Amino acid sequence: MALKGPYLRREVRDAIRDYKYLLNRGYPQKASLDLITSRYLLRSDERSLLLRCVHRDEDAEDVRRRVVSSIAGEDVAIDGYNTLLTVVSALECRTLYVCDDGIVRDLRSSYIKDFSTPVIIRALELVASELGRAGPGNITVVLDRSVSWSAKHSEAIREVMPLARVVLARKADIEVILTQAIACTSDFVILRRARRAYDLAGSIVKKLFPEKVVDINPFTKPEGGTV
Repeated sequence: MALKGPYLRREVRDAIRDYKYLLNRGYPQKASLDLITSRYLLRSDERSLLLRCVHRDEDAEDVRRRVVSSIAGEDVAIDGYNTLLTVVSALECRTLYVCDDGIVRDLRSSYIKDFSTPVIIRALELVASELGRAGPGNITVVLDRSVSWSAKHSEAIREVMPLARVVLARKADIEVILTQAIACTSDFVILRRARRAYDLAGSIVKKLFPEKVVDINPFTKPEGGTV
């Protein structure tokens, strides 16, 4: 069950604060996550929220330093599935989160195979529109070719974004990093290794679906936060 609406129950807010404390003290991630999940009886989606959105302060700040505010005239490499499905989550009325590194993420755990559905087409259109507004240079969309129907997905992307180069890669994360272009993704591993990054999906979601976004940052401080 997904978290509903712009609200985090008190136990989740406390879990965010305590989990970050343990990470900052150098405790192992999995052991810390298991401990906090058990301590606060977190659901699977709430556990995923901590895993995806809460990091050591040092690591979160490292990502923030890499994020740029504009991609005008710059080459970009878009982590295709990651970016599209984040926008799809907003279109499906799922809750999304501004994480401690400033990046917007959803809690989706699966891909969508059929790229001909209206929600996918709409997400593609929103991404294309945002790119048109942002005015980047060369656009590369990278898809993981191991995903079922990735070749058909690439065709759907080319129809909506004819100026984009679509690449089917054995390892999409490595391909995005190796392009040396600005990485458009919410994938934490890519963000830590890319030279520069831009939260393309986040810029769309915060602009068009602000009511679906929860900012967890007030709850990462030692004193916690209030709703």
